[in-house]
This record gives sequence, C-alpha cells and structure tokens, in this order.
Amino acid sequence: MASIDKYKLQPSPLITIDGRKEETSNFQLQADPTTDAGNISGTVRRPDGTAVNGATVKIFNANGTPFEHTNSNSAGQFIFPRVPVGSYFITAAEPGLLTPVRTTVTVLANRTTTASITMQIDPDANKSAVFGIIKDSTNSKPIADATVELFSVTGTTTTLVGIVSTNNEGQYLFANLVNGNYFVTASKAGFLSNQSTSVAVSDRDFAPANLVLAEDPDVNTGTISGIITDAANGQVIANAIVALYSVSNGIENIIDITKTNAGGLYLFGDLVAGTYRVKATVQVES
Repeated sequence: MASIDKYKLQPSPLITIDGRKEETSNFQLQADPTTDAGNISGTVRRPDGTAVNGATVKIFNANGTPFEHTNSNSAGQFIFPRVPVGSYFITAAEPGLLTPVRTTVTVLANRTTTASITMQIDPDANKSAVFGIIKDSTNSKPIADATVELFSVTGTTTTLVGIVSTNNEGQYLFANLVNGNYFVTASKAGFLSNQSTSVAVSDRDFAPANLVLAEDPDVNTGTISGIITDAANGQVIANAIVALYSVSNGIENIIDITKTNAGGLYLFGDLVAGTYRVKATVQVES
C-alpha cells in the first residue's frame, strides 16, 4: 500500500544553536484534508491507438456541473490530482475529433482511478463554414430573424445550399461546407435585401460574411392588384390597359397606367395612404 500524508508537512520556526544550548521547538500539525481525496488519471487515444496530444479533458460532478479540466500530454496522458471522493463524469475534446459520451468514474480515498478515453475521427473535420452578422445600416444594431441564404458558385452555375435565420444577435452560421466559392443574401420585411461578395473556403476555413440591410423607404406603402377577365367567357385578358386613379373629394386623377400580363394580372405598388380606384379597358387599332 502506498504511503500518504495524514497531516500536512509543517515546518518549525528557525532554530539557532550558538554554543552549548538546549532549544525546544513544539508545534502543531494540521490534518491533511486531501486524505478524503483520490486521483483520476488516464490516456486519450484515437481508434487506432495513437495518442491525442493536447486534448482538453474535463470532469463533471455527479450533478453534471463542471468541476475541473486539464490537457493530455504528448503521450495522451492526463491526471487530476486530489479530487474529492465521489462519482464524476469525464470526457474530452479536440479539433478534428468527436467528443465522446461522458463516462462515469468513481474516486476513492487515497487511490488513483484510471480512465481511458477513445475519440473517434470527425468525418467533417476538414469541412468549412461561413458565418456572419446582419445589421441595420442606420444604427448598426443586429437584425434578428433575418432570412440568410447561402449559394455556391461553380463557373456560371449558382446553387442554393441552405437557408437559416439570424438569432437575437443577428448572427448566422452555415457549417460542414465542401471546398468552393460561396456568397450569402440577407432579407427581412421592412428592409431592402443585400448580397455579400464571394468568399472562398477550403480545408477547415471559417470565413466571415457580414451584411448590412437598409430600411425599405416604401415599407409603409401598399399595393393594389387583380386579374382582368372577359365577362362573357371568364378567360383572362392579357395586355389590358389598367389605369390607377387617386380619389380626393370626389375628384379622380390618373396617377399610373400599366398592362396585364399573360395571366391577366396587374399590379400597382408603393402606394401611400389614400383612396384609389382602378379602371381597365382593351383598345385595338381599327
């Protein structure tokens, strides 16, 4: 059995002997509180048995609260000295490797508990990410719940890769991206959409792409739209002339004219608060 200190090593005051003297030095020893503690030691390895150097090894108490952490050495070894007796959870983290499920270790008084940790290779370890913050151009405040779309660019081909929403801090993240060129667009009701410049990522790049959105000057305006059909047969009428009138005190004034599309649809936008009327006709040359 290994010997332990029951009491802390306590030094006496300095004692000076000058000639034939009989000096006395009485003092008290304090009990070592670590006699109710033990050690946790072990190794961190990959599936092939090679050591993981510099892995962060962390232990949690029985309630899952973080207790302490350390790092493995070049041989993958680690040690937690003088851990109070009890049950703990242990795991490890290292870039390029997956964090294992926490396992239980039990610390006994004046004993060393061994824990071996095996970390699996992360199959997405070399993939990249594009991240950023979306802000309001007028006050630089982050915009929450903005829609951010990520596109990849290959030659002249643009492909939608993903769609996310910003958090309360205006942040977004696209991860696990293969090597290539990307850009993002951001949009939200009340703002004009915007597009980032292209960013290239390869082999675990983390590329920022921040954007600002300008407030839509027509955010408080409305629209009027509709479909024009033939009363006789219900068929839609393309290229019908549609006039938009503003109405004030019973007086009508034309403020815009458009035509229906192939589906008979017309649309007037950016209309300020007011009263309007729409009239449509079809004119042909005789």
